[in-house]
Amino acid sequence: MKKWILTIVVIFLLCSGTLWFIQYHYFHVEPLSEAEAISHIETIYKGHVTQVKKQENTYVMIFTRDKVQYTATLDVTTQQVTDLSVKEGQTKRLLTEKQIRKIVKSEYDDVESVLLTDSVYTVRVEKEKKQKDVTLDGYSGEVLSEKDVEPQEQPVEEPIISEQQAIQIALEQLKGEVDSVDFEETSEGGYYLVEIETQDDEATFQIHAVSGKILSVTWDDDQ
Repeated sequence: MKKWILTIVVIFLLCSGTLWFIQYHYFHVEPLSEAEAISHIETIYKGHVTQVKKQENTYVMIFTRDKVQYTATLDVTTQQVTDLSVKEGQTKRLLTEKQIRKIVKSEYDDVESVLLTDSVYTVRVEKEKKQKDVTLDGYSGEVLSEKDVEPQEQPVEEPIISEQQAIQIALEQLKGEVDSVDFEETSEGGYYLVEIETQDDEATFQIHAVSGKILSVTWDDDQ
């Protein structure tokens, strides 16, 4: 009798072990990684995930679809969405640029630019002589991130020579009286036209306003 009971127990344990082995190796689902969870939500809802937060065995994600933001809770093991709702406090109308500027100005000295991408505003601001890019939720105005902007090196502007310096350069080439001086502005810094007159000659010197180089000399053949 005891041998019969023992045989039944052994068979039961063997069957249980076999079932566990089959279930684990053929039906066990590995928990989703963050990247896989994002891909899962974007594939199902055809939206764009903007925020992800891990909470124990779930990912709480905010995604945008048709300019409306939703909050989805995804179980990483079952891969099932356990909760889906329109983001709390959100209206279906985007905040205007004026409203965004008003929100940002309460914290920063100056607003330089405002750019809207999908439902996220990127605002370039300045505070204490430092620039930042601040991103805000286009519906609620909530600040999503802040990023320092690396200062760009400003090109050193070469000094433009004065009119008197241009005259001196021309007089070094031809001694005489200065008849006229004109300045012409160009993208390369401009140039002076200095007209010098002597008893025998008259010449116009074209002098680069930055380098002081003589670009051309035009003689008056009527003299």
